[in-house]
Amino acid sequence: MRILAILLASFLLITLALPLSPALAQRSRWTTPFEVSPPVAEEALVQATPTPPPFGQRAVRYGSSWFPSLAIGPTGSVHIVWYGAIVNTAGDEGGLDLLMYRELRDGSWSPVNNIVQTATIGYTVRNSIVMSRDGRLHVLLRMRTAIRHVSAPWDRAWSAKAWSEPHLVSDGGYYVALGVDSQARLHAFWSQGVPDEPGKPRPECPNCANLFYRYSDTGGEIWSKPINLSDSPYGDNRPQVKVDSRDRVHAVWDQGRDWYTGRGQPKQGVYRRSDDRGETWRPPVYFTVPDDAVQQTTIGIAAGDNPIVVYRTLKGAIYYQYSRDGGDTWSLPDVVPGVVARDTRGNDLDQYSMATDGEGNVHLLMVGYPTTMSGIVPGAVPSMVLHLVWNGSRWSLPEIVSANEFYPEWPVIAVSNGNKLHAVWYTRRGDGMAADERDRYRVWHSSRQLDLPETAPLPLFTPTPRVTPTSAPTAIPIPPTPTPLPAEAVTAPPISGPPRWETAALPVLALALLPPIGVVVGVYALRRWRRRR
Repeated sequence: MRILAILLASFLLITLALPLSPALAQRSRWTTPFEVSPPVAEEALVQATPTPPPFGQRAVRYGSSWFPSLAIGPTGSVHIVWYGAIVNTAGDEGGLDLLMYRELRDGSWSPVNNIVQTATIGYTVRNSIVMSRDGRLHVLLRMRTAIRHVSAPWDRAWSAKAWSEPHLVSDGGYYVALGVDSQARLHAFWSQGVPDEPGKPRPECPNCANLFYRYSDTGGEIWSKPINLSDSPYGDNRPQVKVDSRDRVHAVWDQGRDWYTGRGQPKQGVYRRSDDRGETWRPPVYFTVPDDAVQQTTIGIAAGDNPIVVYRTLKGAIYYQYSRDGGDTWSLPDVVPGVVARDTRGNDLDQYSMATDGEGNVHLLMVGYPTTMSGIVPGAVPSMVLHLVWNGSRWSLPEIVSANEFYPEWPVIAVSNGNKLHAVWYTRRGDGMAADERDRYRVWHSSRQLDLPETAPLPLFTPTPRVTPTSAPTAIPIPPTPTPLPAEAVTAPPISGPPRWETAALPVLALALLPPIGVVVGVYALRRWRRRR
């Protein structure tokens, strides 16, 4: 009977251990994804001041929600902005492109609110939000085709009235990234089309975007002269920026393809660093892989203010390189273990994201698949939101943040109080670009508590500008074309319960264990019977 009891106990332990498998998102230490964006087809009365036609007091509804950005404010508050829209229920009278906002403070979510009207419908609202020590939230965003800056006190950001008037940063642009240093200097990056000069054609990417930079010591009211950081013959897109504890500015971006114009081919990732808060910049460092191209370059800052970059290749591998001297020299490319990229077709809009906790560990948030899930064919099933940790010498196993029937994209991660992770991303019904009128984009949030002590943020202060730079004209933009908004969707089921494959797999696994258990029990019974004879 002792053997039988051991077998039954083992079976029970196996059964209990199944929900803790890293392949199950709902059983991880991340909270169940919460929909930040308005529920599907939620109707609302829009009261704008002044009320623009054709809405007035007519019933309208929020449209798709995508491209979120995330910042951490005082008291661990979480501030999320994203590209949203209000569309007429009649479906034939246009709509409004909007910067949407929602806040998580003291465990409670604020209502959804639109804080900036950016354009009539059809222009993607790219955005990047940071929390500054001047006590304000700052957002760099695309309004129609121009790049502008807005800000608001962090504790009143829910109200549209609290936000400043938009200040022009560039007459044109698409991708944006905003950073802020300990002295409240804002660091703005954006991709902007540059016309080919006479006698200097760019055959691989004619009239494509380069990456530009400006800084502001006046809270975004006045900006320094724009600098072309890339000045390349290729397209430059998807900038990301991190500012370390020494106020050195680290920037990365993708080079080779300009998604906005549709020209060029992916080539490499690029890194540049400024040691004097954006006044001058070190020569670029290029990240390449033999016989492949690099995209989705992201940057994190590990302990000791040492940068690490992660990127994927067109063939679907995930690579990383790190520096032990602040970005002067870099390790050779190496594969991030345990993960593969999502289907590389049609994901030019995706990105990875990294953030650092209070002990200097770097947390990577990406979309892809764990390699432990054998038989998974990228693209055949929806990809997953994955979380990995770099401790300065090695990577953790991937942890699933979300896995269900939705296709996630554009993940962003941040750390509050040094010991709590926050992740946002958007989902769609099908992978690649929206191809169905039922497709609808939705923004989600999840969090995870770390087993680390809480760290205190730097105190807020009133900055005193040292030098007031004069406003300077930006580069001449390429005449843009509207970016179409995806069609409205029918009601989509919310994320709840385990994935369908999980529900089907557990009974199958239990049945698969019955035969070997039966054989062992039979052998045991036969031996007992022979002893009695």
